[in-house]
Amino acid sequence: MKNKISLTLSIFALILITSCGTKVNFPVSQIVPGADISAKVKQDGNDNYKIDLKAENLTDPERLNPPKEMYVVWIETARGTKNLGKLNMSSGMFSSTRKGSLSTTTAYKPSRIIITAEDISTNNEPSSFVVISSDNF
Repeated sequence: MKNKISLTLSIFALILITSCGTKVNFPVSQIVPGADISAKVKQDGNDNYKIDLKAENLTDPERLNPPKEMYVVWIETARGTKNLGKLNMSSGMFSSTRKGSLSTTTAYKPSRIIITAEDISTNNEPSSFVVISSDNF
């Protein structure tokens, strides 16, 4: 009986640990040092990866030098760099804090997340204007 309880608790702990996902760390950006970026990557039951990225205090891309139109999120994978899409930015009605988010699912296992400043969001390769990139995870 004691072994069954131990086994059940071990399985529950393993499920709890694997369901939490990976918290992705972003170092301070030299281009936008006030930006606060966080992301969580979680593998689902179909071996896809759910990515939830949130950004705060990210400068309007038109204020960068040179000015750009938008921020685009990329992942590095074993099969190359993949475009996840445009980072949706907004500021609140009662706050000037700029917030952005991107929530998506991909079949590719990410090893790093990169945010670039771009003029269009449909590029196949990121530009050299890397605003911030995560540590490898």
